[in-house]
Amino acid sequence: MHVAVVMPARNEELLVSRAISSVPKNVDCLIVVDDGSIDSTAEVANFSLNEWSSNRSVITRCISGRGEGVGAAIYLGIHHLSEIVENPDEWCVVVMAGDAQMDPADLPILISKLDDVDHVKGNRFIHFSGVGNMPKIRRLASRTIGFLTSLATGWNWGDPQCGYTATKLSLLLSHPRLSEWKGYGYPNWWALCFSKSSEKVAEVPVRSVYGEEKSGIQIPRFLPRVSLMLMKGTWTRGWSWYVLGNGKRKVSPIVRLLVISLWFSGWFSFVGVIKEPRILIITFALFVFVRILDRHEQRDRTRISRV
Repeated sequence: MHVAVVMPARNEELLVSRAISSVPKNVDCLIVVDDGSIDSTAEVANFSLNEWSSNRSVITRCISGRGEGVGAAIYLGIHHLSEIVENPDEWCVVVMAGDAQMDPADLPILISKLDDVDHVKGNRFIHFSGVGNMPKIRRLASRTIGFLTSLATGWNWGDPQCGYTATKLSLLLSHPRLSEWKGYGYPNWWALCFSKSSEKVAEVPVRSVYGEEKSGIQIPRFLPRVSLMLMKGTWTRGWSWYVLGNGKRKVSPIVRLLVISLWFSGWFSFVGVIKEPRILIITFALFVFVRILDRHEQRDRTRISRV
């Protein structure tokens, strides 16, 4: 399978050259998406791309985004790749940030898992080097969003915020709704889209890299917005699978009845917590049972793989 790297970059004139030069030489295509930068990111990227591709038959591009956000920039790169390759089934897309925050040494393990699944995500929390260099606020936000993403998708995501991914191009093109989420939080949106149709996914350990880069994520705005998206996704998938009975595999009537009963009982019991706090134990237990049944259903549909 041919490997294409899509690299979103916004105002990264100081780091984009390092990010480009770190991309392994066995990559067949490198597309940098300058997402509306107001510095010299595009000029530096073009110069670095020429050096990276020197004396080799590879595809390189530096294309311009409209500053809509990292999610939009990545999808623009994916769309551009689909227009310049002949057979999407022969390509996979690896996302590497333009701030050199992703270790190229981890790229082989991401790609290797595509033999078994269609979408692979990095997980910094299970890497042997740990996440000691990750800011504590980022660590807390990742754990919180990880819990909500797991509920929304039925999978057990350990690090859904990690944007270091490898995905078959054919899968990306079969999900046009991926383009709807423009900014940060796109990995969670991708997970939602893939979970509804039960695609095969996996997580692998990748190194946590933090250095000179400055994150554009504003936690007070990011956390509520993505949490709302995930809560909506939980209801949407649950209603589709368990109430309407949709999906490529029908849920058994018994499981549907159990999940619906437990889910709505949990919400009704939550109302009583205001008057009697001890009811929270019952509410928690009801949602735990829903979570167990849903994870079992998603696992049977996808047989998700982990390292």
